Amino acid sequence: MRIVEVVVVYDVDCPACSAVARELPDLLRVPVTVRSCRDPYLGPDVPAAVRACARPALGVVRPDGSTRWWPGRTGALAVLPAVRPGGLRDAFALLLTTLGRKD
Repeated sequence: MRIVEVVVVYDVDCPACSAVARELPDLLRVPVTVRSCRDPYLGPDVPAAVRACARPALGVVRPDGSTRWWPGRTGALAVLPAVRPGGLRDAFALLLTTLGRKD
């Protein structure tokens, strides 16, 4: 699966989510768009639990423009192919920051 962009949707009231939203763009070699779950312009394709700020999600945008949503930590595996060379250690450390969060 080729990734052309990643979309991060998160709750700004979640410190671990904010860390991921802040640091993920530096770890990936594709463009990253960061959006708040409170954004009234989120599309209907964003899962309802994410739009309700119940959990964060990563959206992986494919070359055809479609987006596959990965809620919570499951997105870590989805974006693994887009991690910059030499960035796996930092990406793993970022994932560890989310372990205190329940989702």
